[in-house]
Amino acid sequence: MSTSTGREAVDRQRQRAERGVGTTRGPGGKLPTNSARRRPAVAALAALLIVGGALIAGLLAIRMDERQAVVQVRENIGVGQRITRADLAETRVAGDSLRVVRVDQVDQILNRYAKVNMLKGQLLDPQQTTAEAPIADGKAEVGIVLVGGRVPAGGLLKGDLVELVKIGNGTTAPVTIGTGTVLDVPKPAATGSGLGDKATTAQSATVLVERSLVKAITDASGNNRIAAAVLKRGTSVEPK
Repeated sequence: MSTSTGREAVDRQRQRAERGVGTTRGPGGKLPTNSARRRPAVAALAALLIVGGALIAGLLAIRMDERQAVVQVRENIGVGQRITRADLAETRVAGDSLRVVRVDQVDQILNRYAKVNMLKGQLLDPQQTTAEAPIADGKAEVGIVLVGGRVPAGGLLKGDLVELVKIGNGTTAPVTIGTGTVLDVPKPAATGSGLGDKATTAQSATVLVERSLVKAITDASGNNRIAAAVLKRGTSVEPK
């Protein structure tokens, strides 16, 4: 009886050993691994990363599609200057940008005039342009020459609002002629009044003024008795 019972116990232990039940170490004393269980989790994580990357790429592509081609200023445009295609370039911005000119609308801007100074790289704002030429009714462009000391040290710039003054000659006091907007400022040139005279630096400018001031301004400039004071930088040529 005891022999049969002992044999049955040995058989049960052998069967349990074959099934791996009740063992904590494998051959060689190594613990069993659960690599088979980890493989599905790693595969699932990899799939999630791939799907997530695809979604991000898709969102970026959609966002890029939402950016629209608009017009920007290629080179500085001075107040009163007529806008040509050479002054403009193309760039892309978010579709919700306000007051821009789409590339397919550029023909609506060509040959219009800048109401204010426009800087290189800025987006073109249609409200900063006008179809009216700077020389409106009652206005005139007049050229003046200013020698050193009769213009601010920083010189004149396009768009400056200036006050023009006729300089006194000892018996007459200086007289304010009027105001105007600088439309163009050529590069200053060294000039002299005659042979042997020391050259002085003079700055010429084209100024938009009231037509009634033309005679007084040209007379003062022609007699070298005109000076300019800058009242405001970068103003508009729109009628006040």
